[in-house]
Amino acid sequence: MKLIEQHLPLLGWIPKAKKAGFLPGKLFSRVSETKAAFRGAKQLNIPMLKDAENQPDIAALQFQMGRPRNMHFLPMEEDIEHLPLGENEVLFVPQSLAANRYITYYSGGYILQDIGTFVDPKGVQNTKAFKIAPCWGRCKVYRSNHPQIKEGSTYYGFWPMAAYSVRRVCDVDSTGFIAYHDLPSFTGPKEWLKLIQMNDTENVHAVENYEYWKIGITYARELQDMNYFGAQQLVISSASSASGQCIAMCLKELNPSFKVVGLTSRRNYDFVKQFPYFDEVYTYEDVRACPGTDKSLYFDALGWESVTKDVFDHFEVSRWWIYGEGSETTYIKFLKRNRKGTFYSNLADSYIYQIRNGISDADMLEQCRNMIEKYDLERQWYTGARVISSSKELFELYHAYINNTHTGEKMIYESPLLKR
Repeated sequence: MKLIEQHLPLLGWIPKAKKAGFLPGKLFSRVSETKAAFRGAKQLNIPMLKDAENQPDIAALQFQMGRPRNMHFLPMEEDIEHLPLGENEVLFVPQSLAANRYITYYSGGYILQDIGTFVDPKGVQNTKAFKIAPCWGRCKVYRSNHPQIKEGSTYYGFWPMAAYSVRRVCDVDSTGFIAYHDLPSFTGPKEWLKLIQMNDTENVHAVENYEYWKIGITYARELQDMNYFGAQQLVISSASSASGQCIAMCLKELNPSFKVVGLTSRRNYDFVKQFPYFDEVYTYEDVRACPGTDKSLYFDALGWESVTKDVFDHFEVSRWWIYGEGSETTYIKFLKRNRKGTFYSNLADSYIYQIRNGISDADMLEQCRNMIEKYDLERQWYTGARVISSSKELFELYHAYINNTHTGEKMIYESPLLKR
């Protein structure tokens, strides 16, 4: 298997992905259904909602598949204190969700894996036409009808950006540290349903990037397992992003002597340059100014075709991975040029490595918290971050992402229910 992974990465990924449940059953029929739903959504003629000025408190925004500028408001339950809960159901309320721009990029992988079955606030299957954007982050247990899930406890997971979520919970371990959403119709990997208990008093937004640290920790270990594929350095695009930063620091924590080169925009150059886990930093315009003689690995967290082309033209790339918004087209195009590429799809690779090697979330969370403290990341990443809760703020954030007018300001979504 190691020989296959070394020389035929895509072929080696398939059996691991199948074992971990990342390849859905009846894939081609699912693709067909998805395309049909997408076409149907495009044919709907629903007027765009212009603003939220006069809206009462809303539970969430839904956006239309195929036409994301069209939105629906979902009203807030008037009596949340007495919202009926069935057996083992829990009412979760967002404490801190990382509202980054990926909320407007509804990955085809999410659709194929029926992510719609667990992003509705009440746990109900979303319509084929409208979806609620999912986010990683922490929710408080507002009310609980499960004997092992205590009110006031905090869980990290994949949540809808909504004021509350009702979930049936199952497979809770003896300590209550790990639990899962109970969604029998969900066909994707169980890891996407995982809930991880966090410290109730932890007031650190940087921990919302835990899924990116899982990428960094597992990716760094796998590179070490493979002796870095004989390369002398790792080149990372989108070095200012959470995924790029976490990969760089995890690799340096594991092997301080391995060289890491960061590529970023002119706007973010000074921000990236200050971090000690990048040996060299260049702007995208200056890629060709990098020393290009060393055999290199390339982690493309950006997905821009022009940058990928410059990297491939300038560096001797022995192996590459791509994980960026809308990067599927870039991956397919450059796979023809260098077949030792892997599409780092929806965190699948990190989950597979974690499962295969028996790495616990408790261990990775400890590493995550240690790095947050060591590099002072709460201050570096979240100074000036804005917490939003109101209907108007939620709408304006979403509208800015849709129209590409967001300034890049860090945004955290907190349920308005916590402010009552």
